[in-house]
Amino acid sequence: MTHYLVIGGTGMLQAAVLNWIEEGHEVTVVARTKESLLRLSKRAEQPDRLHTIQADYLQLPSFQNQLKHLSAPDIIISWIHSSGNDAVQAMCDLYGTLQKPISFFHIKGSSAQDPRHNYIPKFAENIDYHEVILGFRITEGFSRWLTNQEIADGISQAVKHPQPRCIVGTVWPWSARP
Repeated sequence: MTHYLVIGGTGMLQAAVLNWIEEGHEVTVVARTKESLLRLSKRAEQPDRLHTIQADYLQLPSFQNQLKHLSAPDIIISWIHSSGNDAVQAMCDLYGTLQKPISFFHIKGSSAQDPRHNYIPKFAENIDYHEVILGFRITEGFSRWLTNQEIADGISQAVKHPQPRCIVGTVWPWSARP
C-alpha cells in the first residue's frame, strides 16, 4: 500500500485521488476549503483510506505545521500555483530530512515549458523529483485546455511511468495555446 500526499486534490485531480483510493492506497488530500474536502469525502467509495486536511499553502507557517504532523508519504502530488513556490520548497525541505525515499510530482501550468518561467525547488537525494507540465490539446485545428479527466489521467500515467519531465497534452506550438 502506497501513501499519497496530494496538495490540491479536490478539483482537477479528484478523479485520480478517487482512483488511488479504489486501488487500495492511503491518500491524504490537503485543500484550502472544508467544503471541497467534504465533497471529495462524499465521493470516496472507501472513505477510511482518505484523510483530509484543510490548509492554505499561501499561509506557509500553518501549512508547514499541518504537514509536520503527517506520517511521511511515499508519493507527493503537488498542484501549487507559482505564488506558492515557498510552500513547494518547504515540502522539499521537510521531507528531504527523512531517510525515506519519496517521489515528488510537481504539477505545473503550461508556461513552465519555458525555462525562464519554470521554478524547480532544491531537493535532497531521497526525493525523486518529477515535473508534470499541463498543456493543451489541438483537435481539428482548434486548441483547448485539458479537461479535468485528461489531467487526472495524465497525472496517473506520470506516476505509473515516472520520467524527469512529463507533458500532459502538448505545449507546442506555443502560439496555438487557447
